[in-house]
Amino acid sequence: MNSAIIDDLVKSLGRTYPALVASGIHLPGGPPTGIFEDSDTLSMSPEPGIELGFWASNQRFEDLFITFLETFPGRPTHKGGLPYQLKTKMNQSWVRSQYGEPLESKGPYKIPVRGLVGGWETYRFPGMSKNINVLFKYTVDMEVEGIVFRLNEKSHA
Repeated sequence: MNSAIIDDLVKSLGRTYPALVASGIHLPGGPPTGIFEDSDTLSMSPEPGIELGFWASNQRFEDLFITFLETFPGRPTHKGGLPYQLKTKMNQSWVRSQYGEPLESKGPYKIPVRGLVGGWETYRFPGMSKNINVLFKYTVDMEVEGIVFRLNEKSHA
């Protein structure tokens, strides 16, 4: 997936899956499905390292996940292009030098089974819709594990 397609997907956050398909965005691996029959959320992965998240009741596209680091064996990673001057290899210092201070931040923390995991920071990119936040997920060494473009106002009707 190239940077132009990712940019189109980011700009399509808030639209439904049928609207994405009708607009000509090619999404192999769809339609989105849930883990369980009664899941509140649906997802699909059109290619390795890219996952789209939808609200189940209306198939509204709410999250675009891009994974850069294989944090566990076999986890697919994105190797293609990225928009917004992003790179597939970044760390917290680089992110802050490009985008300034985050809107929100959480340092490394412990979770059951996995142990210590990296933190995250949320940004709003200049020129991007104010309805979209960008979340950088970090490893414990503050390398960017992945990013999530997400609607900051989710309507779950």
